Formats: sequence, C-alpha cells, structure tokens
Amino acid sequence: MKANRNNILKNDTGDVGIGTLIIFIAMVLVAAVAAAVLIQTSGVLQQKAQSTGKEATSEVSSNLKVISIIGDRGVGLAANITSVKVYVELSAGGALIDSANMHMRYIDANSSTLIPAAGNYTEERSMTDSSATVLSPGELAWLIVTPVNLAPRDRSTIQIVPETGTMVIKEIRTPASYGTDRFITLFP
Repeated sequence: MKANRNNILKNDTGDVGIGTLIIFIAMVLVAAVAAAVLIQTSGVLQQKAQSTGKEATSEVSSNLKVISIIGDRGVGLAANITSVKVYVELSAGGALIDSANMHMRYIDANSSTLIPAAGNYTEERSMTDSSATVLSPGELAWLIVTPVNLAPRDRSTIQIVPETGTMVIKEIRTPASYGTDRFITLFP
C-alpha cells in the first residue's frame, strides 16, 4: 500500500500580464489615497485637540480661588453684618488677572446687585505696589463689598467673574447669632 498522498491542488504559477499590473497599481493608489486621508484627518484632529486643550487649561487654571469670606458688623457692633471682605488669590498655575476687568454680583434674599470693577467694592492687596490692578501668583487680594445687610441665619451668594477663567460662586450662610464679635467668618 502506498502512503497517503496529499491530494491538495498545488498552483505554482502566477498570473502575469497587463491586467494584473493594472490591478496592482490600482491597489497601491487606493492604499496611498487612504493613507493620505488618514494622515490629513489625524493632523486636523491633533490641531483641534491642542487648541481645545489650551483653552480648557486657560479656563481651569486662570481661576480665582476664594480663601475666606469675613463679615464685618462695624465698630459699633451693628445687629447685622454691614460689609463683607472676600479674600482671593490665583489658582495654581493661573494666568494674571486684571481686577479692573473683573465683575462681582452680590445676591441676597431681597436683591441681586451687579457690581462692576468701578462699583461698590474696593480692592486691596498684600503686595508692595497696592495701586496695581493685575493680580499675580502669590498675591492675596481682598474685595470689600458694601453695603450689605446680613442678619443671623441669612443666606447670600457672591459671584466673581474674572477677565479670563470661569465664574467663582460662593454661597454664604450666616451663623445663628453673632455674639459680641465684630468680624464673623462666613467661609470656609
């Protein structure tokens, strides 16, 4: 008996001719066009991703950070808080913020007041040039909002809209009583 033979059809010849050459060239051209389209699309997407990333970083990192909010009852210890001092600094890695282009909104139970930079708040800083309007990293500024009238157990909101970055919103809730203190911590 003969050993099992492998009866697989073997085709050792290749197709040759103009038709095969045309099909080969067409496949190469299609692959080249597809590669060019993919490279161009990925380049456009990379540019869009980089610009979006830069904008997002600018929005997030150029925020103001509220350190604390202190209410002041005045020298005569009025029954209600008459002014609010908001301490702010730049977030880590934040860009410079010009306070001359910053706006605040004070909202309480009775009113909502937009306070432009030249409006009813004053700004002071812990730096050598207190006349400068640009807040730099490492500087602490405080914004004094007057007049306010916050009784015990009142709620209000302060919104700060910097020149660049996102709006900072802080809700204030006063304690049940002020006691004999002139300055009341409202945040944190």
